Amino acid sequence: MYTGTKRKKTLPGFTLIEMIVSIGIFLIMMVALSTTFVSGFASFANARDLERDVESAQFAMNTLSKYLRTSTIISSSSSDILFYDYSATRCFEYQISGNVLQARMKNVVAYTSCDTSGMGSWFNVTTGYITGQFGVIPSTPSPKKMGKVTISLDIRRIAASTMMANIQTSVSLRDYQYVGN
Repeated sequence: MYTGTKRKKTLPGFTLIEMIVSIGIFLIMMVALSTTFVSGFASFANARDLERDVESAQFAMNTLSKYLRTSTIISSSSSDILFYDYSATRCFEYQISGNVLQARMKNVVAYTSCDTSGMGSWFNVTTGYITGQFGVIPSTPSPKKMGKVTISLDIRRIAASTMMANIQTSVSLRDYQYVGN
């Protein structure tokens, strides 16, 4: 018998508004999460590139240190050093210029012919954005005193980068010009 009241059957599920709200919340969380991952991957890539530049600078600094140990300093400034290496019978010049460490050399017979005339062209020995300086305390003949060179380099991937590494070394000069006398 029909009494005039209909009973609605409720089916389990979500309404359209509940679905739209839940999808919106999900999208907001996904955008935030993907932004975090993208910045994390970018930081990792920058750190990897900086590490490669630091390795390049360390190799250049170690090579320069090896040459300086058996050398006489001809002239120097905070960004340039000219020296004669007795073990290689070469005249070397290193400079920090254009935000990179550069070198050039020439073969010479004697210490006295070591100057910048006739040197080869400059070549880059580091990558990245390099700033720094050479600190030179030259050897002296009277009193006989061994000199030293301190090399300090700041390495960045690009000029505006906040990620930076600093490497430094000091080299004692075994200056044959003064030791043998």
